[in-house]
Amino acid sequence: MGLKLTQFRSLVIGVFAIAICLHFISISDIFHYHWTTQPKSAETSQIPQRNDITKRDIKQESQVKQQNGTLNVSTDQEIINYLAKYLDVIWTVKDDPHYNTEHILFLKNTGPKRISQTDWKIYFSQTSILNPNLKNINDSYPKNVVVGEDQNFILTLVSGSLYCIYPRNSFFIFFEAGRKIKFPLTATKLQRSRTNSFSNWYVVGSKSKPKIIESTKGENLNFVKPFGSQLTSKERYAINDNHTDLKGTHKYVVPSPEETVVMSNKTIILKPEEWTIQTSAEFPDEVTYLADALKVKVATTQSLNKVIKLVKGKLIFKNTKSAESDEAYELKIDGISTEIQITATTGHGVFNGVQTLLSMADNIQGSGPIILNSVTIKDRPRFKYRGVMLDVARNFHPKETIFKLLDVMAMYKLNKFHFHLSDDEGWRLEIPDIPELTQLGSKRCHDESETLCLMPSFGSRPNIDDQGPGFYNISDYREILKHANQRHIQVIPEIDMPSHMRAALKSISLRASHKGTPRDQYKMTDKTDGNNYRSTQGYNDNIANPCRDGLYAFVDTVIGTVVEAHKDIQPLTLFHFGGDKIPKPALQGMKCKDNKTDLMQLFIQRFFQKKQFSNVSFGAWEDSFLKPDKTPYIIESMGNIAQENRSVYAFVYQEENKALFKLANSGYKVINSPDSLYHFDHPYNKDTDERGSKWATEFINTKMVFAFDPLQGKDGYGELKKPKNIVGVQADMWTGLVQTTDQLEYMMFPRLIAFAERAWHHAASWHETNNVTDMERDWIEFINHLVYKEFPKLDKLNVHYRIPPPGAIIKDGKLHVNTYYPGMTIEYSVNNPGQTKQWYKVTGDETLSEPIILRTLSTDGKRHSKEIELDRSIW
Repeated sequence: MGLKLTQFRSLVIGVFAIAICLHFISISDIFHYHWTTQPKSAETSQIPQRNDITKRDIKQESQVKQQNGTLNVSTDQEIINYLAKYLDVIWTVKDDPHYNTEHILFLKNTGPKRISQTDWKIYFSQTSILNPNLKNINDSYPKNVVVGEDQNFILTLVSGSLYCIYPRNSFFIFFEAGRKIKFPLTATKLQRSRTNSFSNWYVVGSKSKPKIIESTKGENLNFVKPFGSQLTSKERYAINDNHTDLKGTHKYVVPSPEETVVMSNKTIILKPEEWTIQTSAEFPDEVTYLADALKVKVATTQSLNKVIKLVKGKLIFKNTKSAESDEAYELKIDGISTEIQITATTGHGVFNGVQTLLSMADNIQGSGPIILNSVTIKDRPRFKYRGVMLDVARNFHPKETIFKLLDVMAMYKLNKFHFHLSDDEGWRLEIPDIPELTQLGSKRCHDESETLCLMPSFGSRPNIDDQGPGFYNISDYREILKHANQRHIQVIPEIDMPSHMRAALKSISLRASHKGTPRDQYKMTDKTDGNNYRSTQGYNDNIANPCRDGLYAFVDTVIGTVVEAHKDIQPLTLFHFGGDKIPKPALQGMKCKDNKTDLMQLFIQRFFQKKQFSNVSFGAWEDSFLKPDKTPYIIESMGNIAQENRSVYAFVYQEENKALFKLANSGYKVINSPDSLYHFDHPYNKDTDERGSKWATEFINTKMVFAFDPLQGKDGYGELKKPKNIVGVQADMWTGLVQTTDQLEYMMFPRLIAFAERAWHHAASWHETNNVTDMERDWIEFINHLVYKEFPKLDKLNVHYRIPPPGAIIKDGKLHVNTYYPGMTIEYSVNNPGQTKQWYKVTGDETLSEPIILRTLSTDGKRHSKEIELDRSIW
């Protein structure tokens, strides 16, 4: 009896203890899980793949059951739908002056049910690498590296920027309705902007379709809480303080011409119905282009007045030291004879003159006659190469966006379009002989096997049905070539090799699995090559082996297709092969039958020596042409490039290599494209709400682009002995953080106009004298011209240039405002939460005591900047 009583007492005590624990769990507001920061070994840190994770020992349910407020479904679509609807995601960032950044991820169950099932996983993209020790892992496995875990959850890096978090099957404690779970995390890369996080987190189960979590939808990133430095209205006012409004512009055109002479005070009134363009045997395409733009008829007979003539002729400039250019032109507007004449030696020169005339003739009021001053303009470019690089691999942009960009490039006399068509995250050009490149490589969706599509990245959606084609077929590509060629813009295609090839390698693996296709035809890598590396973007399966013949068979097919597409429109004369960002351990682990020690040099030699491309020059990012000791390869060692009258173009972007002068002195044709000034994926200012990545510098504002001298050396550059080999400049637009056309235009404009000014105009004497006063004078004239002439033109073209928020202070009891680009309209509204905003134009006489928010308007009044609060602190 005593024994039974003792057992009964023990049972009661045990039940009571369990009840206390359950009660403590149920009233807890926050589950705090501390993540393990030490990486697992190669044997234990690989997360189970599809066959393991999706077939775990979970009791399967075929229907929804509700017991005591619990949703008892583990694999059914209902649990995924529930999580997608009711899971509130909150991402926070803690400021840290050191290299690592602390994040806290909160997941809150805002629905009515308790979650006890474990067959679900959440996927999300994040540019920060979570876990500071990840870079030291001996990660010789393809993906899914554990970067955090506790007894209830596991966090893995899938690959690239994609992460996965899921509950452990054995230990997961139920997730009560209304409760919030907290996950402290650490990142190796500082999150310097809210846009370093991505929208469209999604949840998926082993037998269900993925669903986007509602709280993470949309590009506003509301689930990422504000952090860091937001510029106040007072700080913006100080930045804008010396940006004087000149109430207009005295400049005729941007980019600025080399010579401008006013002929008389007579003006021309150009009414399209009264004027004609005289036909030209030398320049028929330019006649057609101008007639279409001005809506003027083409005349086959000579007219005495009110006529526009395009004439072939040689030009003489005052400055005889500058080299002659086949892009030079003269535009003469004669108000006395009422005649306009454009003279040049080539169609490209005439086209540049046409662009100047169209800029001067643009009626920003939108109606009424076109009035032109009598003036003679003689002009030519500073650099032969004035380029724009657009990355369509990381985020695809349709051909209509490309057409629009080419139109604006032509307006500002930019003549090279560097088309970045492939990267780890996407392949964007149809290659008919290798259809898998676009069947798989152009698509992103949730497919862990990556045989239907690549896994999502940069916030792309998980459902393949939500996506467009994601690539240009040959017909699309030829349309782009024609559009560019009509505007005298050379298209320079880039297929990134031998690194940044993940999309291609996955596609080739799929091809090799198909029956009836040669398995080794394009084989570019093998398990024996090893993958004990991790690229800057987080991949360890994205590099082809330069020793494998399949890589060069791939090159033959791809470049052969590109050459054929260009042939009868714009023959291919320059091809860019990327060649950048190859981790040292990657090539060291490659197996090579030739026992080569410098595999990058081997790749370049074999690539350049292909006879079928003997008319094509090649270009790459500068690290392709630098030895491990940062000295350039000798061009002659690459084959018969020099003898075949071909060139090697080095696109210099990394300051750390100090290669600008070294490469030019070694005979390379150098394109200067510094990442800290010309890479427009960076934000405009330090505000953490501003879109952009800060991988090279904190920010790049328009003034920095305007003031930069592309020929200026820095400490450690040495002497520039062959300045003529620096043939041009390029602005680069990487699109990892840019998903829409509006975002693309926001990041590019107006910085691209400042870039065009420096690329074309070479009369900025302050570059030689370092006269800051002269530079500031030219800068004020330039930004006034933007507001009074260029922004209205962009508005009419529906180009969504960035509109900066205004600066504002209270001084002497009154509201004082200014803008980065002077003369733009500013509005204010009383900031009463819950009430509709009423916007009023700031006049300068306001005495306001209420909380105020302000915004800047576009010049057509149809768009506005971000709204900011008035900082009332003492000025």
